[in-house]
Amino acid sequence: MACFLTILISKANPAVRLFLLVPFIVSLGHSRAEHISDNALQVAYNQYLDFKFDSCNLSIEMLPESPTAFYLKTLLASTSIFVKDDIDDFKRSKKIEGELLNSLRTLRLNDEYNNFLRAEIKMQWAILKLKNGDEFAAFWNLRQAFAISKENTKAHPDFIPSFKTMGLLHVLFGVLPDKYDWLLSLLGIEGNVELGLSELDRVGRSGHFLAFEANLTLGLLHAYLLNNQAKSVEIIKKIYQKNEHLLLDYAYALILMKNSQSDLALKILEDCLEKNDKPLNIPQLYYLLGEIRLQKSQPDLAIHYYREFLEAHWGKNLIKDTYYKVGICYSMKNDKERASYYFSKSKEFDWAKNEADKYAEISLESDVPISVELMKIRFATDGGFYETALKTLLELDTGRLSEVERCEYYYRSARLYHKTNQVGKAIALYKKTIELQGDNAWYFAPNSALQLGLVFLSKGNNRDAFYYLKLVNSYRDYPYRNSIRQKAKVELKKLD
Repeated sequence: MACFLTILISKANPAVRLFLLVPFIVSLGHSRAEHISDNALQVAYNQYLDFKFDSCNLSIEMLPESPTAFYLKTLLASTSIFVKDDIDDFKRSKKIEGELLNSLRTLRLNDEYNNFLRAEIKMQWAILKLKNGDEFAAFWNLRQAFAISKENTKAHPDFIPSFKTMGLLHVLFGVLPDKYDWLLSLLGIEGNVELGLSELDRVGRSGHFLAFEANLTLGLLHAYLLNNQAKSVEIIKKIYQKNEHLLLDYAYALILMKNSQSDLALKILEDCLEKNDKPLNIPQLYYLLGEIRLQKSQPDLAIHYYREFLEAHWGKNLIKDTYYKVGICYSMKNDKERASYYFSKSKEFDWAKNEADKYAEISLESDVPISVELMKIRFATDGGFYETALKTLLELDTGRLSEVERCEYYYRSARLYHKTNQVGKAIALYKKTIELQGDNAWYFAPNSALQLGLVFLSKGNNRDAFYYLKLVNSYRDYPYRNSIRQKAKVELKKLD
């Protein structure tokens, strides 16, 4: 699974993001921690981790049958389907799932290993089904993975691998958006964030071969579901320093971008370009490079990398967003003709399943003209290029702003001051944003409420934190709704 990292980690429903990371995480854990003595098997793992799927497949065919080789075969199958992002491949994947489960029976493993591998296959195929919109089938897979792992942990309390699976599922089910509560109840699934974290921590401290995977999982959970970016960077940095694989380069760059450290992410990604063959086996690397160059207000370079992504990408996700971003780049260059062309291409591309594509769709359907200055402030702030953001903010002619632009102006100002530790200014501007938005369906007010909740929680002011976190739930239809509400839900649980 490769391209998903961008789609999920930064662009999809946050609960889905981590599901989509599972195969990568698992492969990393096994490749390092087992200290594989079989050189041919180690070569196959390394090829997988560097996204050399054709070579990996040939290597696997030469390996003798074993649980570890079978596991790698499973990972390669699910990852390849995910990366290609092709609906026909997805339809064929249902048959492959059955074939793998049947093949597993022929290995005649001990019950604890058999159950662990069955649960992992169910979880990997749940990822594919979630990605392709087959939510009920995906949740049924997850229910099976949960039931198998739960039974395994009870029957074999000293069998460490199942606590890795169980821990991840406990956390993920604990932070799913409220709209899925009825389904979890129907399927008999319990979410428990604290229990899940403790289970993962148990594996991480165990010295078991899955300890590496468990720690990587904890780092990703802190970044994308638990709102603790600094902790995530701390964990992932330690792992990154001990590994030299394309996958971890990519994962670390994503974590850094999430933490507004895009300059450091840029160095890692550019090193990837130098070290690896072209075109890259992860097209999303080009997309991320385009994103960072856009954050740095370097539209020509951004356009270059976005085009590289469009040429290399197999699937449909992020295409609408990329055309939209190229249009933004040409707007920055004051090339209205080309900007209009790419905005039209984005409108015409009939696929918007993730948050980035949906936001592009909403933005282009709006009657409000796109404000290049506000976009510059947004992207520069996201990337941690605060001087660029502040300069653009101070030069902005606020007298010419429309109602929605004025609201966004206060919101962008709040985000910038918040990220530069000017919390007093940020609080006042978040409150002003909420006041100005009123009943409009923008995401500025709900995210301002979320940020206020986080600020007051960090100050130990639980009363105001609770008020603003609950306020998030009062807003209905707006972009990024699932992400914002999920984050509020995580923080509210800390106040229970």
